[in-house]
Amino acid sequence: MDERLFYSYNAWRGGAFALPPDIIARDIHDMALRLIKEKEILSLLGLRQTGKSTLVFQLISDLLKRDIQPERIFYFTFDDLSLRQELSASFDKFLTIIERFLGEEVQRQKKLIYVFIDEVQKLPGFIEYIKSLYDLKLPVKWILTGSSSLELKAQIKESLAGRVLSVPVPPFSEAEIFRGHGFTPPDKKNIWQFIFGETTPDKKALKKYQAEIMPYKQRIQKLFEEYMVSGGLPAVVLAKDTEKKQILLRNYRNTYLEQDIRNLVKEDKLWVYQKVMELLASRIGDLLNYSNIASQLEITVDTVKRYSVLLEKTFIIKNLTTYSRNIRSEILKTPKVYFTDLGIRNSLLDLGSISQIEKLGQYGIILENAIVEKFNTIMSSMKRESRLHYWRTKTKEEVDIVVYTPERLLPIEIKSDKKIQTKHLKGIKSFLVKEKEKVGVLVGRFEDADIIEEDKTLIYLLPYWMI
Repeated sequence: MDERLFYSYNAWRGGAFALPPDIIARDIHDMALRLIKEKEILSLLGLRQTGKSTLVFQLISDLLKRDIQPERIFYFTFDDLSLRQELSASFDKFLTIIERFLGEEVQRQKKLIYVFIDEVQKLPGFIEYIKSLYDLKLPVKWILTGSSSLELKAQIKESLAGRVLSVPVPPFSEAEIFRGHGFTPPDKKNIWQFIFGETTPDKKALKKYQAEIMPYKQRIQKLFEEYMVSGGLPAVVLAKDTEKKQILLRNYRNTYLEQDIRNLVKEDKLWVYQKVMELLASRIGDLLNYSNIASQLEITVDTVKRYSVLLEKTFIIKNLTTYSRNIRSEILKTPKVYFTDLGIRNSLLDLGSISQIEKLGQYGIILENAIVEKFNTIMSSMKRESRLHYWRTKTKEEVDIVVYTPERLLPIEIKSDKKIQTKHLKGIKSFLVKEKEKVGVLVGRFEDADIIEEDKTLIYLLPYWMI
């Protein structure tokens, strides 16, 4: 590896390393920092351009503050074509490069070495090589980032159980968006403790939560409306004007197809892949009907299934399975599809404003997608076990989201209406009866939080800005 290139990537070795003063603190930072102390490989996985590299440099800065010697911290990126080409000839050159800049053999080290590798999936087979080094019990802490879980998993032939601790790196959360704009975010800890099963507040406590968040209401609504249109990719969130946001999202789509997908899909089929993306974008919140999409595009069902898997494993879409007490039926039943980032979704459909979205009658389904992704983002930084599902019976009774925690199942219905109607509660009530649960939630655009008590059940009414 070229020495000048190495030192440009590893600037802390020359004492010229400092994080930008406006860097945004990530919600998952503390979790990643905690896991860097563990012996297992740490992987940071997520959609392209969600800030994985920035998080890596934050972790490197943390290590330096802990008095880890600069020469014991190595950073490599496989975005660098020359490095990929050099290592393609022989993976063993990688250890040689480390030892060259370390000045001695790795296996003789008495202190831990930290090796960060960005976009590791771009060199096929390399993860398996890292796994073999890990199994040698070298004094190395490996930290890997990747933007395609499909490629990461495909490169490892056996289970990583016991070897890897993974941290998802999602688009910006609401709190991160607030910080990105220079504002202190609202503290919604009490609401999240309720949603994820730790508490069941009474009406007095709920009103107190609302009062605590109320001063932030207008700013939450403004930033959330921007999020519904442009999503949460860091560069897009921080862009100063709408035109730049749209340019960044179009560039993202083109880069994703040209760099991430070109090697996985035949070149003459890239347009088909994009059409599948567009059709799925137009059907967020719907059951994933492979046959219907295949018929529309005049391609095989297997092609649609394969492309859907690629979209999920490259973090573009997120599928929710139906909740069922029978795990097998939960896996086999048709999933519902959501986009990980609404900016990418809207860009595919040329939607660039909330007025367009409302005119096309899509506000409700985009609100649903936004809440699903808000839950996913919060879950990425939680220690507690939790999962998201949806619920639907053969008689078409349904609930948008079921939050599974060890304590309970929480059915959540999401409506864009500003007034509560009896029909909005129908699915929640059916779920509570059939699953023998006592608590449900209706999220909407109404003004005040409240609780409907009926037949020993509690249905919480939460304005969307409280979530």
